[in-house]
Amino acid sequence: MSSRLSFRAAGVRAVTRRGVRSTVGAGMVLVIPLVMNDRSFIICGVLPDRQAASCRAAMVQFGATSRARTEARGRERLGNEGGAMVRWIPCVLSLILVLGGSAAPVGAQSRATSADLTGLVQDASQALVSGATVTATNVATRVSRAATTSERGRYTIPALPPGTYSVTVEHAGFAAEVREDVSLELGATVAVDVVLQVAGAREAVTVRTTPPLVDTRETSVATVVSERQIESLPTNGRNFIAFALLTPGVSTDRTPQQGASATSGLTFGGQRARSNNLTVDGLDNNDATIGGVRATFSQEAVREFQVLASSYSAEFGKASGGLVNIVTKSGTNSAAGDVFFYVRDDGLNAKNYFEKFDPAGTPIEQDKAPYAQQQYGGILGGPIRRDRAFFFTSFERLDIDASNFVTIDDRTPLRVLGASPCTDPSALCTPARLINDTGFPVDVGHVPSRMETNTFLVKIDHHIRNDQALTLRYNYGDAINENIEPFGGIVARSRGAILDSTDQVFAASHTAVVSNRMVHELRFQYARRDQDVNALDPACGGPCVGENQGGPTVEITGVASFGRHRFTPQPRLNERYQVVDTLSVISGRHQIKTGFDFNYIDHLEQALPLHFGGRYIFTELDARQAASLGVEGPLSAIQAFALGLPVRYIQGYGSASKPYTYGDLSLFVEDEWRVDAVTLKLGLRYQRQFWPDVTYSVAGVAEPYGFPSDSNNIAPRVALAWDPSGTGMANLHVAWGVFFDNHITGMLGIADIVNGDPNGVRTLVAPPPTSLVAWRAPERRLSEAGARGFLGAFPSLEIAIDPGLQTPHSHQASIGIDHELPGQMAVAINYVFVRGFNQVGTIDYNPIVPALGPNRRPLDVAGVPGTSASLLQYTSYGHTWYQGISVALRKRFSHQTELLASYTLSKAEDDTTDFQTTFLPENNGRGRDPKDPTGVPLGFDPERERGPSLQDQRHRLVFSGLVVIPGDVHLSSIVTLASGRPYSILAGVDLNGDGDGGAFPPDRPRTGSADPAASLGRNAGVLPMHATVDLRIARRFPLGDRVKLEGFFEVFNLFNRANYTDVQNIFGPGRYPTNPLPTFGQFTQAAPPLQVQIAAKVLF
Repeated sequence: MSSRLSFRAAGVRAVTRRGVRSTVGAGMVLVIPLVMNDRSFIICGVLPDRQAASCRAAMVQFGATSRARTEARGRERLGNEGGAMVRWIPCVLSLILVLGGSAAPVGAQSRATSADLTGLVQDASQALVSGATVTATNVATRVSRAATTSERGRYTIPALPPGTYSVTVEHAGFAAEVREDVSLELGATVAVDVVLQVAGAREAVTVRTTPPLVDTRETSVATVVSERQIESLPTNGRNFIAFALLTPGVSTDRTPQQGASATSGLTFGGQRARSNNLTVDGLDNNDATIGGVRATFSQEAVREFQVLASSYSAEFGKASGGLVNIVTKSGTNSAAGDVFFYVRDDGLNAKNYFEKFDPAGTPIEQDKAPYAQQQYGGILGGPIRRDRAFFFTSFERLDIDASNFVTIDDRTPLRVLGASPCTDPSALCTPARLINDTGFPVDVGHVPSRMETNTFLVKIDHHIRNDQALTLRYNYGDAINENIEPFGGIVARSRGAILDSTDQVFAASHTAVVSNRMVHELRFQYARRDQDVNALDPACGGPCVGENQGGPTVEITGVASFGRHRFTPQPRLNERYQVVDTLSVISGRHQIKTGFDFNYIDHLEQALPLHFGGRYIFTELDARQAASLGVEGPLSAIQAFALGLPVRYIQGYGSASKPYTYGDLSLFVEDEWRVDAVTLKLGLRYQRQFWPDVTYSVAGVAEPYGFPSDSNNIAPRVALAWDPSGTGMANLHVAWGVFFDNHITGMLGIADIVNGDPNGVRTLVAPPPTSLVAWRAPERRLSEAGARGFLGAFPSLEIAIDPGLQTPHSHQASIGIDHELPGQMAVAINYVFVRGFNQVGTIDYNPIVPALGPNRRPLDVAGVPGTSASLLQYTSYGHTWYQGISVALRKRFSHQTELLASYTLSKAEDDTTDFQTTFLPENNGRGRDPKDPTGVPLGFDPERERGPSLQDQRHRLVFSGLVVIPGDVHLSSIVTLASGRPYSILAGVDLNGDGDGGAFPPDRPRTGSADPAASLGRNAGVLPMHATVDLRIARRFPLGDRVKLEGFFEVFNLFNRANYTDVQNIFGPGRYPTNPLPTFGQFTQAAPPLQVQIAAKVLF
């Protein structure tokens, strides 16, 4: 197939392959070649006509080409759907060109990396002044942009970089008016109205401007975290993304067992933390594999960022939660920089709670944890060519030598069948000693961990002309983190893992103001992420880089987890190519923006040797279960471990590595219609993901199928803003929209690897007596041949993709009012409603169903037990429910003070926690419904899983503020008071006998021990409230004309409150709430105690 689009520069005429013609204003085409999936492309964007001479025509040609590199590697290619994605691109370009044909002067639009300046010019009699020249000059760079007022007296200067500006308005016969200190924040539309005076004695009138605190066109629930806040507030670890927690509707993610599958760390409106989008300079900074965040850069390199919590415009997407939109700093006309050094030491810290009390609350005397942290680096920026080209660079390194507190019981005497199970009967036998005697080294108390990171960024901004800018950025980040799979509490270090990662990003952007009527923005990035996650198991005898090193992993319910982590080693290497193109135009009162966002990701390496080291689960055994194993019962889980009686043995075999490719495309168009004090916004967004050719053959589904492609992800959005006073002091806004997430790509890779086939991973899930035989085998592991010799052919656990998989999305609605108050303050009150659909959770579609007979499953061959295994399916059945009311008070820095305070009252519910197979429902039903093979299993009721979300935080109050006291001392603080978060109370045993899908039993205790309908609700436990006060004191000392020394003294958790982060949640199989295990409800982990940080910075 081949087709052509040809362009002529003078009134660029586009001819699509179907012969559709459209004419656009004069311009130049910028040509970017791409190669993808055996096809070549050229993506074009419109540039100003004055450079058209060098590019009078360009051709976009689609034709088959060889991709030798891909064929040489023998990888999966993007397949038929990749071709479908290709065919969308000319459609997008045609749409942009057609819209460009009706261009008129550009007005305000919410922007990803910039801001808009707009206003009205009148004379003293309030007559409209047309033809006036309005010039905005950036104070730091002296780069100017100008516009001319229309016949209605209005002007717009779009896409200005955030910063402080001087605005000059001139017209013949009038005195020039100059407005100083006009501050433009990211994404803002700032109105500066001017009344010109007749020319007289004075040729110019200069007025210092205080921009309005209320944007009367804003309809989203959004907050800008300013440069002053980033520089002035105390930051634990200098993780600037954590500043998003200052804003209403945002809280810390509580998804457990993340590790190598870490999320973004933030939850918006109670939604999953994998459902957010974090962008840097308008480009994605996410790990698409698992919905996390790629490495960032020094806090010193951040200009400001915007937190979009709800109801954002159609330009933003790929998230059913919220967005964090970061803009990096740029150089200025003044060469400037700083170097800094932050230090912490255990001598400055208080004792951790568990250094003073054991989990039972008994006072103990434990040495203070050793701790050392150094964080140092610097920035430098300045002109390459004054008023035209600038550079900026940053570097930062972090070194932490810390420890996690392991609370595996080393104090309680242990007896089994009347005797000590330890090798030395004369010594005190405790659970920790028994574990060590059994051949699994575990340390208790302070167990060391380390973390090292390096980040580097360099950025060049070149203003080709005042109406055209080119930006280039390269940033690098690497990390060593021995706590990526966190240990501590009852999790031993041997169950942890170390992350070794490197991220590199090259980004380029071009902004062209074709005229006052048109702005074109083109961005591109290449990003490479290379990471390895390896176990910390000492049984490996060195670095755990081999798939068969170390192990097994052992889980003793309510007592301890130790041994090689079951997901390791896990290498991941991917390369991302992204192109984002937007075009802004206006026609009369309509301000239109349209564009596309295209991603291609090559997952060059991905492996998941699931359970290759083996896994054993020990739970409490009642008298009947113990008797079936030939011992007297009942037995506790630790007693079962002492006797070598695991209830499950899970072992993986086969090939754990499969690379793949992936792509996604987003299109959007939005219209902002301004009529007097009313702004109406209409938007439409379309998203689609494109998957490689894979085939799933799943029992119970008649035909093999590929990864489902959800092609109808059309997201309408509508919003209305009204200034009821007409004075710019208030904004009453309401919004509704549909917001589509993107599926994490790791699901495809996992299901393609753990498929039970000869070319993938085969998984043995064995109950007794096989589990007992394996425990007694050499290295406590059965080889695949040994397993077949003992069992014959065994069925394999499989992980599959829902044949009817749908894209997760949410419906968001908000209503609120913003009002400016005296004293440079504003209050914002918002109500937010979010309803999530198609959230992916795992269900076992082939559980043990006791009603069919002992150990029977629906897919057993000829009804013979043991001839089929669990079929864990990623299924889009989940829902979320969120309602919240927030009140935020903001005071702009004036009279030496600044503050932001917010209170959120909310309720968040869901019926599934995460996509991971760890989070199976309690009751998986009775297998696939033959009448509805794409539906949920027979007998499965999602409503029984509905309960408080782990993200539910009913009350959250956050205060942050800065005050400058006499002596030029800067005093700042962040105070957080928040309700405790839910956790799920578990029985610790398989009460319903469904086999638990080879995972830890998700069964919850029952208020009536024999009645499954009497199970406790999901996430019924609640941790105590969280309260912290962080404090910072800083002062600058002059060391010369241009050099200053700034000293910092920071205290985190000032009042040394014990904020518990984990609890022993195993209630036991007894009747709830009267018969718990002795350890139930004991706290096992707490947040850091009071910590002091001292720092110095030299500014020049």
